[in-house]
Amino acid sequence: MALILNIETSTKTCSVNLSKNGKSLGVNEITSEKYVHGEKLHLLIKDLFASLNLSLKQLDAVGVSAGPGSFTGLRIGVATAKGLAFGLDIPLISMNSLEIMINCYHNKSTNDNGLYFPMIDARRKEVYTAGYNSYKKQITEIACLEINSEFLKIYENYQRLYFLGDGALKFNGEFNSKIVEIDGSIPNSSTGMAYITFEKFKNKEFESIPYFNPYYLKDFFTG
Repeated sequence: MALILNIETSTKTCSVNLSKNGKSLGVNEITSEKYVHGEKLHLLIKDLFASLNLSLKQLDAVGVSAGPGSFTGLRIGVATAKGLAFGLDIPLISMNSLEIMINCYHNKSTNDNGLYFPMIDARRKEVYTAGYNSYKKQITEIACLEINSEFLKIYENYQRLYFLGDGALKFNGEFNSKIVEIDGSIPNSSTGMAYITFEKFKNKEFESIPYFNPYYLKDFFTG
Protein backbone atom coordinates (compact mmCIF):
# COMPACT_ATOMS: atom_id res chain seq x y z
CA MET A 1 0.00 0.00 0.00
CA ALA A 2 1.41 3.37 -0.98
CA LEU A 3 -0.14 6.82 -0.82
CA ILE A 4 1.92 9.20 -2.98
CA LEU A 5 1.63 12.93 -3.55
CA ASN A 6 2.68 13.82 -7.11
CA ILE A 7 3.75 17.38 -7.96
CA GLU A 8 4.08 18.70 -11.54
CA THR A 9 5.23 22.31 -12.02
CA SER A 10 7.41 22.23 -15.14
CA THR A 11 5.02 24.30 -17.29
CA LYS A 12 2.43 27.02 -16.70
CA THR A 13 0.20 24.30 -15.22
CA CYS A 14 0.62 23.80 -11.48
CA SER A 15 -0.70 20.31 -10.75
CA VAL A 16 -0.90 18.01 -7.73
CA ASN A 17 -2.28 14.51 -7.55
CA LEU A 18 -2.79 11.97 -4.82
CA SER A 19 -2.46 8.36 -5.90
CA LYS A 20 -2.82 5.08 -4.06
CA ASN A 21 -1.06 2.01 -5.41
CA GLY A 22 -0.63 3.67 -8.80
CA LYS A 23 -4.22 4.83 -9.21
CA SER A 24 -5.31 8.44 -8.95
CA LEU A 25 -7.53 9.40 -6.03
CA GLY A 26 -7.87 13.03 -7.06
CA VAL A 27 -6.15 15.92 -8.80
CA ASN A 28 -6.03 19.66 -8.18
CA GLU A 29 -4.46 21.93 -10.79
CA ILE A 30 -4.49 25.40 -12.25
CA THR A 31 -3.11 26.79 -15.51
CA SER A 32 -2.08 30.41 -15.76
CA GLU A 33 0.08 32.43 -18.15
CA LYS A 34 1.37 34.23 -15.04
CA TYR A 35 3.01 31.10 -13.59
CA VAL A 36 1.28 31.19 -10.20
CA HIS A 37 3.12 28.18 -8.73
CA GLY A 38 4.63 30.14 -5.86
CA GLU A 39 1.21 31.44 -4.82
CA LYS A 40 -0.92 28.40 -5.48
CA LEU A 41 1.07 25.17 -5.03
CA HIS A 42 0.70 24.84 -1.25
CA LEU A 43 -2.97 25.82 -1.45
CA LEU A 44 -3.62 23.20 -4.12
CA ILE A 45 -1.99 20.56 -1.92
CA LYS A 46 -3.91 21.63 1.17
CA ASP A 47 -7.26 21.68 -0.64
CA LEU A 48 -6.63 18.29 -2.27
CA PHE A 49 -5.96 16.60 1.06
CA ALA A 50 -9.01 18.28 2.58
CA SER A 51 -11.27 17.19 -0.29
CA LEU A 52 -10.18 13.57 0.17
CA ASN A 53 -10.25 13.72 3.98
CA LEU A 54 -6.62 12.67 4.16
CA SER A 55 -3.63 13.91 6.14
CA LEU A 56 -0.06 14.62 5.12
CA LYS A 57 1.03 12.20 7.82
CA GLN A 58 -0.54 9.36 5.82
CA LEU A 59 1.85 9.87 2.89
CA ASP A 60 4.32 7.15 1.98
CA ALA A 61 6.27 9.17 -0.61
CA VAL A 62 6.40 12.38 -2.63
CA GLY A 63 6.83 12.38 -6.41
CA VAL A 64 7.98 15.43 -8.33
CA SER A 65 8.64 16.48 -11.90
CA ALA A 66 12.40 16.90 -12.34
CA GLY A 67 12.18 18.83 -15.61
CA PRO A 68 13.11 20.05 -18.09
CA GLY A 69 10.83 23.06 -18.19
CA SER A 70 10.28 26.38 -16.48
CA PHE A 71 13.21 27.28 -14.22
CA THR A 72 10.95 28.99 -11.68
CA GLY A 73 8.25 26.33 -11.76
CA LEU A 74 10.70 23.47 -11.30
CA ARG A 75 12.52 25.21 -8.49
CA ILE A 76 9.27 25.76 -6.57
CA GLY A 77 8.00 22.22 -7.15
CA VAL A 78 11.23 20.52 -6.18
CA ALA A 79 11.72 22.71 -3.10
CA THR A 80 8.20 21.86 -1.93
CA ALA A 81 8.65 18.13 -2.57
CA LYS A 82 12.02 18.04 -0.78
CA GLY A 83 10.59 19.93 2.17
CA LEU A 84 7.70 17.50 2.53
CA ALA A 85 9.91 14.44 2.10
CA PHE A 86 12.40 15.69 4.66
CA GLY A 87 9.80 16.87 7.16
CA LEU A 88 7.73 13.68 6.95
CA ASP A 89 10.79 11.40 6.66
CA ILE A 90 9.47 9.73 3.50
CA PRO A 91 11.13 8.96 0.15
CA LEU A 92 11.45 11.42 -2.73
CA ILE A 93 10.74 10.12 -6.24
CA SER A 94 11.29 11.97 -9.52
CA MET A 95 10.13 11.71 -13.12
CA ASN A 96 11.11 13.74 -16.16
CA SER A 97 8.44 16.12 -17.40
CA LEU A 98 8.30 14.68 -20.94
CA GLU A 99 7.55 11.19 -19.65
CA ILE A 100 4.76 12.71 -17.57
CA MET A 101 3.29 14.37 -20.65
CA ILE A 102 3.46 11.26 -22.85
CA ASN A 103 1.70 9.33 -20.07
CA CYS A 104 -1.18 11.82 -20.34
CA TYR A 105 -1.54 11.11 -24.06
CA HIS A 106 -3.94 8.49 -25.40
CA ASN A 107 -2.41 7.07 -28.55
CA LYS A 108 -4.63 6.84 -31.59
CA SER A 109 -2.87 3.63 -32.57
CA THR A 110 -0.01 1.37 -31.48
CA ASN A 111 0.32 -0.07 -34.96
CA ASP A 112 1.43 2.92 -37.01
CA ASN A 113 5.03 3.76 -37.83
CA GLY A 114 4.87 6.97 -35.83
CA LEU A 115 7.08 8.90 -33.46
CA TYR A 116 5.71 10.98 -30.63
CA PHE A 117 7.34 14.18 -29.41
CA PRO A 118 5.92 15.73 -26.23
CA MET A 119 7.06 19.36 -26.34
CA ILE A 120 7.61 22.04 -23.68
CA ASP A 121 8.26 25.56 -24.92
CA ALA A 122 11.86 26.70 -24.54
CA ARG A 123 11.25 30.00 -26.40
CA ARG A 124 11.87 31.01 -30.00
CA LYS A 125 11.61 27.86 -32.15
CA GLU A 126 13.14 25.66 -29.49
CA VAL A 127 11.41 23.06 -27.35
CA TYR A 128 12.39 20.55 -24.73
CA THR A 129 11.51 17.20 -26.24
CA ALA A 130 12.32 13.53 -26.71
CA GLY A 131 11.00 10.94 -29.11
CA TYR A 132 8.76 8.08 -27.97
CA ASN A 133 7.45 5.15 -29.95
CA SER A 134 3.80 4.12 -30.04
CA TYR A 135 4.29 2.08 -26.87
CA LYS A 136 5.52 5.20 -25.04
CA LYS A 137 9.07 3.96 -24.83
CA GLN A 138 11.65 6.73 -25.05
CA ILE A 139 13.94 6.21 -28.05
CA THR A 140 15.78 9.55 -28.33
CA GLU A 141 17.62 11.61 -25.73
CA ILE A 142 15.97 14.54 -23.97
CA ALA A 143 17.23 17.73 -25.61
CA CYS A 144 16.47 21.37 -26.25
CA LEU A 145 15.99 21.42 -30.03
CA GLU A 146 15.09 23.86 -32.77
CA ILE A 147 12.21 22.37 -34.74
CA ASN A 148 12.77 23.06 -38.43
CA SER A 149 13.03 21.32 -41.80
CA GLU A 150 16.35 19.75 -40.78
CA PHE A 151 14.67 18.18 -37.75
CA LEU A 152 11.92 16.73 -39.97
CA LYS A 153 14.47 15.33 -42.39
CA ILE A 154 16.03 13.20 -39.64
CA TYR A 155 12.73 11.38 -39.15
CA GLU A 156 11.44 11.33 -42.74
CA ASN A 157 11.23 7.52 -42.73
CA TYR A 158 8.39 7.61 -40.21
CA GLN A 159 4.82 7.65 -41.45
CA ARG A 160 3.76 10.22 -38.87
CA LEU A 161 5.38 12.63 -36.43
CA TYR A 162 3.12 13.66 -33.55
CA PHE A 163 4.00 16.98 -31.89
CA LEU A 164 2.25 17.02 -28.52
CA GLY A 165 1.50 19.56 -25.82
CA ASP A 166 1.30 23.30 -25.44
CA GLY A 167 4.87 23.69 -26.68
CA ALA A 168 3.88 22.21 -30.05
CA LEU A 169 1.19 24.79 -30.74
CA LYS A 170 3.68 27.41 -31.94
CA PHE A 171 4.40 25.19 -34.95
CA ASN A 172 0.81 25.27 -36.23
CA GLY A 173 1.02 26.07 -39.95
CA GLU A 174 4.81 26.08 -39.82
CA PHE A 175 5.42 22.95 -41.86
CA ASN A 176 3.86 21.93 -45.15
CA SER A 177 4.33 18.28 -44.30
CA LYS A 178 1.84 15.44 -44.48
CA ILE A 179 3.59 13.50 -41.74
CA VAL A 180 3.35 16.15 -38.98
CA GLU A 181 0.31 16.11 -36.73
CA ILE A 182 0.04 18.65 -33.90
CA ASP A 183 -2.04 18.07 -30.79
CA GLY A 184 -1.68 20.90 -28.32
CA SER A 185 -4.35 19.63 -25.96
CA ILE A 186 -2.07 17.21 -24.08
CA PRO A 187 -1.50 18.59 -20.57
CA ASN A 188 1.48 18.24 -18.31
CA SER A 189 -0.66 16.95 -15.48
CA SER A 190 0.43 15.15 -12.32
CA THR A 191 -2.07 12.43 -13.23
CA GLY A 192 0.60 11.20 -15.66
CA MET A 193 2.83 10.38 -12.69
CA ALA A 194 0.66 8.03 -10.64
CA TYR A 195 1.60 4.68 -12.18
CA ILE A 196 5.32 5.35 -12.60
CA THR A 197 5.91 6.82 -9.15
CA PHE A 198 4.24 3.77 -7.61
CA GLU A 199 6.47 1.44 -9.66
CA LYS A 200 9.53 3.41 -8.52
CA PHE A 201 8.29 3.24 -4.93
CA LYS A 202 8.03 -0.54 -5.13
CA ASN A 203 11.52 -0.75 -6.63
CA LYS A 204 12.92 1.74 -4.10
CA GLU A 205 14.14 4.10 -6.82
CA PHE A 206 14.49 7.10 -4.54
CA GLU A 207 16.34 10.40 -4.83
CA SER A 208 18.76 11.83 -2.29
CA ILE A 209 16.75 14.56 -0.60
CA PRO A 210 19.73 16.84 0.21
CA TYR A 211 21.40 16.53 -3.20
CA PHE A 212 18.53 16.25 -5.67
CA ASN A 213 18.13 19.20 -8.06
CA PRO A 214 15.87 19.89 -11.03
CA TYR A 215 16.99 18.96 -14.53
CA TYR A 216 16.95 22.46 -15.99
CA LEU A 217 18.79 21.61 -19.25
CA LYS A 218 18.59 25.27 -20.30
CA ASP A 219 19.01 27.39 -17.21
CA PHE A 220 18.22 30.73 -18.82
CA PHE A 221 14.60 29.74 -19.49
CA THR A 222 13.12 31.61 -16.53
CA GLY A 223 9.41 31.45 -17.37
